Amino acid sequence: MSVGLWIWSHVSFVVLVMAILCSLIRRQHSALTRTLCCCTIVGLAILPIQQLDLSGLMLGHIGILSASTMVLLLQTLSSQLVMTERLSDSEDRMLNWGWFLVGSVIYTSTFGFIDQDFYALGYQTQMSWFVLAASAIAAVLRHWLLAMCLVTAILAHQWRLCESANLWDCLIDPWLFLASAFQLLLSAIRRISLHQTTVAQTQQIV
Repeated sequence: MSVGLWIWSHVSFVVLVMAILCSLIRRQHSALTRTLCCCTIVGLAILPIQQLDLSGLMLGHIGILSASTMVLLLQTLSSQLVMTERLSDSEDRMLNWGWFLVGSVIYTSTFGFIDQDFYALGYQTQMSWFVLAASAIAAVLRHWLLAMCLVTAILAHQWRLCESANLWDCLIDPWLFLASAFQLLLSAIRRISLHQTTVAQTQQIV
């Protein structure tokens, strides 16, 4: 394992567990309590288990996280630790649609559901320029988090931090795709439920 991949795997483990832990800790706990919990996770990451450290054992089962997932987890972690503003519903929905559409194209291509092999494009150098252009457009439109995800994916790919040499694996992973699909489905159910409630209330008034 390269030094870059070793660092990436440990940082992935720490950020993932920190984000999960901070989401479970009640908000009335102080930032100091949250920070101490996070420091504990850093120590657990190198805990030896079965001739591996805990981070390597965990990520060996779930896979190395993409750069985009790392950025989104860090944003969630930041909002939990320092109480920064969370994403608006429209921004969150836009991101979920973006990951869902990209994942749908890439994974259907990977498993042979469509004839065009879009996944193979991730090995081509010029794809980094297209993603970089997309990040610039996102920045102009003030979608800063999306722009940051795209730039971080390019850097992770160029520096060979991720396990895969394919740009798409640095940009999106199956967990991010499934999470975006789940969020979109949940949002659709909520809108339908809200619409039905509004219609029922309107009928009662009439």
